[in-house]
Amino acid sequence: MAKYSTADIRNIALVGHSGAGKTSLADAFLHTVGVTNRLGSVPEKTSHLDFMDEEKERGCSIDSAVIHIQQDGKEINVIDTPGSPDFIGLAIAALAGVETAACVIPASAGIEVNTRRMMEKAKDYGLGRMIVVNKIDAENANLERLLGLIQEMFGQACQPFNLPTGSGQGVVDCLTQADGESDFGSVADAHTALVEAVVEADETLMEEYLEKGEVSADKLSSAVARAIAAGSFVPVFFTNARSEVGVRELLSAVAAYAPSPIEGLKRVQKDGDEEKVVEPKIDGPFVGQVIKITGDPKSSIKYAVIRIHSGRIRS
Repeated sequence: MAKYSTADIRNIALVGHSGAGKTSLADAFLHTVGVTNRLGSVPEKTSHLDFMDEEKERGCSIDSAVIHIQQDGKEINVIDTPGSPDFIGLAIAALAGVETAACVIPASAGIEVNTRRMMEKAKDYGLGRMIVVNKIDAENANLERLLGLIQEMFGQACQPFNLPTGSGQGVVDCLTQADGESDFGSVADAHTALVEAVVEADETLMEEYLEKGEVSADKLSSAVARAIAAGSFVPVFFTNARSEVGVRELLSAVAAYAPSPIEGLKRVQKDGDEEKVVEPKIDGPFVGQVIKITGDPKSSIKYAVIRIHSGRIRS
């Protein structure tokens, strides 16, 4: 088994309305990093995550699914959640196991009921948030208008981390690049807005930015996770999961900038009237939270998925 530190762990939940492409995105994660040798497809009933017969019949998730992948030396745990309002309880339960909620929004349908609900829940929980605009190849998609609606509904903290380019065949990074070609909007303007959102979470960087008008790439990079955790920055990514456009870039950004358990939300353990912050230490007392219980219909064995916040668990 690979060895990695707590600082190298990224825990994210894919949330949002049904049909946004969360499961397709998770399937694309698996294929992009080489865990699977074929790209799973929900419409073709070959998804690696929607594997239950009822999910295949419905063409949507009815339970959460967990995958583990490695990217750029980081261990990324992804929880794919159901998007139907009927199963929102399972999606909310998944938030207890992560530091980051990635809300997936379909480019054509836009912001729907569960999009708003899960964005609000993640904010109320104190989680870092990301937005993934998926299916950018949709014929009736107006990406510029959708980005405006996202900022109008969820605030100016939502800034594009990348922009689509080449008629949706690729993406251009707005953090490391201050210019370039995109399908809409100015890369330079996006870079400036992104930098300003990031430095808001760090007074020292804010002073440097106000004095010099720019921040070094190294300092900016190290501040992104803190800005996401603080809620002052909600990066917006553009993807097309079915053709794997923007998927590698999204994974690299998650590995580099999503808050680790050390940087992200610390859970609080209550003992009567006393509250104690649980520090994510391997050698600390064991503290875990069950976020999902599932059963194998063939063996009648029940399995618990546990998020470990401190210590270790052994069989």
